Amino acid sequence: MTEEHYQVLQPVKVTSNSLVTYTGDRILVGCFPRAFITEKDADGVVLGFGASEGPVAIQDFSLGKLQCSAFVSSARNKLWWMTPHWGSQARDILPETQFVLMQTREDGPYVVLLPLIDKGTFRATLRPPRMGLDGAHDLRIRIESGDASVKESKWERALYVAAGNDPYALLDAAVAKAAALSGGAKPLSQKQIPKSLDVFGWCTWDAFYFRVSAKGIIDGLRSLKDAGVSPKLLVIDDGWQLTEVDEPYRKAAAAARVAQARAIQTSAVVEGITGGDPDAVMHPGQATEATSPDASQSAQSMLPQGTPSSTQPNGSGRGLLSSAKEQLLSVWASMLKLISTAVGRLLYALNAVFSSMDFPQWALDAMSTLAHGPLKKKLLELYAEGGDHSRRLSSVLANGKFSSADAGPDEPWEGDHTNTEDLTSVVQHVKRDFGLDFVYCWHALHAYWSGVSPSAVGVQAYGSQITFPIPTPGIMELEPSTLWNPQVVAGIGAVPDPTKLHTDMHTYLADCGVDGVKVDVQGTVGLMGSKLGGGPDMTRKYHQSLERSVQTAFPGNHCINCMCHSTENLYRMESTAVARVSDDFYPTDAASWSSHLGICAYNSLFMAPLVQPDWDMFHSKHPAALLHATARVVSGSGIYVSDKPGAHDVHLLQRLVLPNGCVIRPQLPGRPTKDILFADVLKDNKTLLKVWNKNPVNGLVGVFNVQGSSWSRKKRRFYTHDPSPPVLETLVTPTHVHSFAQPGSTPQHFAMWSDRTQALVLSAHQEDGLTVRLAAGASDVVTVAPIFGVGTAVQVACIGLVNMLNAGGSVLSVKLQERQGNRKGIFCEVLVKGTGSLVLYASAPPADAHGNGAGLRHSYNDHQKKLTVEVPVTSDLQTMVQIRF
Repeated sequence: MTEEHYQVLQPVKVTSNSLVTYTGDRILVGCFPRAFITEKDADGVVLGFGASEGPVAIQDFSLGKLQCSAFVSSARNKLWWMTPHWGSQARDILPETQFVLMQTREDGPYVVLLPLIDKGTFRATLRPPRMGLDGAHDLRIRIESGDASVKESKWERALYVAAGNDPYALLDAAVAKAAALSGGAKPLSQKQIPKSLDVFGWCTWDAFYFRVSAKGIIDGLRSLKDAGVSPKLLVIDDGWQLTEVDEPYRKAAAAARVAQARAIQTSAVVEGITGGDPDAVMHPGQATEATSPDASQSAQSMLPQGTPSSTQPNGSGRGLLSSAKEQLLSVWASMLKLISTAVGRLLYALNAVFSSMDFPQWALDAMSTLAHGPLKKKLLELYAEGGDHSRRLSSVLANGKFSSADAGPDEPWEGDHTNTEDLTSVVQHVKRDFGLDFVYCWHALHAYWSGVSPSAVGVQAYGSQITFPIPTPGIMELEPSTLWNPQVVAGIGAVPDPTKLHTDMHTYLADCGVDGVKVDVQGTVGLMGSKLGGGPDMTRKYHQSLERSVQTAFPGNHCINCMCHSTENLYRMESTAVARVSDDFYPTDAASWSSHLGICAYNSLFMAPLVQPDWDMFHSKHPAALLHATARVVSGSGIYVSDKPGAHDVHLLQRLVLPNGCVIRPQLPGRPTKDILFADVLKDNKTLLKVWNKNPVNGLVGVFNVQGSSWSRKKRRFYTHDPSPPVLETLVTPTHVHSFAQPGSTPQHFAMWSDRTQALVLSAHQEDGLTVRLAAGASDVVTVAPIFGVGTAVQVACIGLVNMLNAGGSVLSVKLQERQGNRKGIFCEVLVKGTGSLVLYASAPPADAHGNGAGLRHSYNDHQKKLTVEVPVTSDLQTMVQIRF
């Protein structure tokens, strides 16, 4: 954060067996003597705990009674992700809670609770009271290693508690302190921001999923170029690596890929059933409203009846059988296929049921026993057919789909096809022909979804061994299906020391001209560590290796962390500066579209002190396109889409992207405004989400109606709980931009502009503002521009280029002064980045307007006091606009 956000925090005190704030407000009542103070300073206190019964691998402790009027928290909802949650007492806390911001009373100080990682091996989380044993206010903490063989009896750094009167300053300092105590992640203010965040990007994932190829990438880039909006960043997502399934399942996987190709070529039902989202197939535990159990079948079983089998000669079938014996064999084969399909459908149906409802432990144990016993072979066949989650890395080189610029998705690439790889020429081609500045490639933190193959010749040097992980009790509470997911049933190819693996992968990519990496599936490394020293210890080794390798191979700090929401990941991001802040943008799951924004905004409270939150890609041609585009603009995140070739909203993209491929990005991570920190903007039916940020001169507030849908902990999916949320309104004031509300800041008058209504209003007092009224799924950007020259003959506020969604971001500087001489008058000089219609509030009409020495077209609306100046395109897209009054 910038210096203007820093404020020295007030200490937390110990009084009468309780923790209290500097104002005397109680935080935790009766937390001693179970807890002990390890460290106490001006920022807060560190609590430790001891196990009276001796060394244990997992232990829960009481923290006493939680005293607060309201809180917002972030708790894991999946192995890889977390979501925000709101409440007012300990029983509202969720399992796997990693962060709590609260107020002791409505006008009282803010307090933050941050579970830590002790000794690098024991991770702490907050938990609700035990049902039937504790009271509603009794808060608990769990400390665990993740490996039954790794035990301890004393943990000196388990919980950090701090307090202050500025929530953003408190979070910046406290989260940075927690990271320093737990894993060494530097604060964002000390990290290098990759330049790729300032350019428009395109990611291949939703456009092609696993079928990404060189030809598809070129088609996609050409489509955007022809539309007049060329990206400068390309993210080649999952599907470029050379991988394999275990030998017994390769035939099933190969047949499924052939079947998938035929289905796509003939417009078969695969994409229609799954909505083009392979997550419904590859990981049925992630089912959403858009994916029923029947939709979560293998690619082979989705084919229409009569579709030729990939194993038949010439793909044409054998026609009428010539003998009774052949007819009998055919009938028997058909029966076996029907039985196999029925078993597969039953497995997916069972998985969907167990994933969306609460069941007693005996039922989950029974399902796990079936998955790891009599149904294991069939389940692994289905995983091999349906996706890539059971595949393992077999070489650090690219696969045959990147053998040339013309290589398509059906190019042979499994097995020993490494000799056809030519990623270098593909990268050179796309950079040369499409003007890309940056190319990123995807990989998992542990190489691929199910790790590294222990048998493939190309990766034997890494010493991979198959380990069958055991999910922690907390993860099993959140995602029972983890017990039978591909990595647990098939095992993970774990590399004990990933240093050489990461070095070889990144050296190869850098030599090919790749500039950075998107490092995904990070939460799985914690799972993988369950028999290898524990998740916290395993992730420490992998993140240390990753951080070193990225700094060496990709100058400029080009790395996006992803699927990384456990503190054992977040607190280890020492230098990498970007991390995804939410689950994916799911283009076919309508319940997730608005929920995504609320999750991103509130998770950013916890993550923004350490990383620039990445709000994920979206589609420019989509029912929620404007909603998501607006969110990306105020987020401070990079802006990148995953449009399929030919599927673009050019007008919307032009509101995001400058002619040179750059984007107008605000200066900070976007976070919820202070007045809604403790409001459930997804479910309370009364609060609009407001996200504030700051540009070089102006501020901005994004306003969104995201009521009606949320992540359901009970159903374990995004869920629409209210199909008709109400129209809501709010008053946006200058103080919602926290930078304009700092104590001691110079009182200012402001002009405010609504992108949605094109309204221009003045705010002379803090309570003045602009009213925003939004239906469900609607959004607005309010630009807040300080007025210069208050009390003089001419007052001016520069809104910015209103053809851009972040209009105020185009204003780099404003100067108002009086001059004498031949062209005397009051001059307003505005340095503008971009081109289009520059809008200003001006108390008087101008005499003339010039840009870089040339006259500029302009108009003045005396009723609104609105001055519009047309800014032309220049070679560097910067124009010094000079307006004389």
